[in-house]
Amino acid sequence: MRVHVLETSDPEWAAYLPGTRHDIFHIPAFVRAEDRFHGTESRLVVVEDGESALLVPLVFSALPGGFEDASTPHGPAGPVFSEGATEEWRRAAVSALVDHLRERGVVSLFLRGHPLAGLGDFAGAGAVVEHGPSFVIPLDRPLEEIKGGMRQNHRRNMRRAERDGHIAVQDTEWEHLEEFHRIYTRTMERVEAGSAYRYSREYFERLRDEAGMYTSLWVLMMDGELAGAHLVTSCSGTVQYFLGATHPDFHRRVPQVAIFDAVLSWAHSRGDRDYVLGGGLQESLRHFKSGFTQVERSEATARIVIQHDEYERLCTGWEAENGPLTRRRDAFFPGYRTPAPAA
Repeated sequence: MRVHVLETSDPEWAAYLPGTRHDIFHIPAFVRAEDRFHGTESRLVVVEDGESALLVPLVFSALPGGFEDASTPHGPAGPVFSEGATEEWRRAAVSALVDHLRERGVVSLFLRGHPLAGLGDFAGAGAVVEHGPSFVIPLDRPLEEIKGGMRQNHRRNMRRAERDGHIAVQDTEWEHLEEFHRIYTRTMERVEAGSAYRYSREYFERLRDEAGMYTSLWVLMMDGELAGAHLVTSCSGTVQYFLGATHPDFHRRVPQVAIFDAVLSWAHSRGDRDYVLGGGLQESLRHFKSGFTQVERSEATARIVIQHDEYERLCTGWEAENGPLTRRRDAFFPGYRTPAPAA
């Protein structure tokens, strides 16, 4: 098998994507926007043999002694295989990937899986940890049948929103981008989100300008103001809720179901295959999303130690300064990058 590494500027990156069940998180323009915001430099590791390929977007980070570790870029830009790759070929490709990374001096590999792709093929190389459900609406049935399967309260709130004139629409010209960024920032402050989610206005402008064919802004107006909005991605038959924001003055009043309803109807009319709502850390958010669909996919990560001796040496060094590491399967990985405890 041939293994090689591409940069986001390489035309080959985009050329490998057709024939895989990829998402926007694998598109070079989107990856570049993420890199600029997070200060990273993503690469695409390609394992190929004949008509079959494994594509793995990775960020390599330096370690002492010329070693590195590797991880999926921000978001579920997980590994994707070419359609039709056999189980035997996929196992062999994972082995070839691990061998390549070992030769490169990579100590550990951390992968975030896409909920529609999963990480089952990597279970033999390390630990695959499930973090909870991601809710998915398959779009292979009539729209009324899909809505009929929703929680009664959601259906009632959709009808009420429509009756009250609270209808979400696509902002095709991105006229509300500045307002969206403002209320998004306030939303992140309210929920005390980490810095990785506090996107700048420049980030959203790059998505609009460089990945606009894969992203859309959906807005809901109330009393002449932008009350709520969703940033939605669409790629390769998958429509996905990406980011959302609610104006603080309307926090208790915004009918979020109306925005999801509008995007659902749009995705269904386009002939897309799935509408991914994602999961959520809070039980209340998971309960809300489960009212739209009973179909769940796992949000999972894979943790693979490639250079065992070096991994243990780095962990031992961390423990000498900070105390014992937690060694559970679901603990922070890699262990030697665990944030130091507060003094």
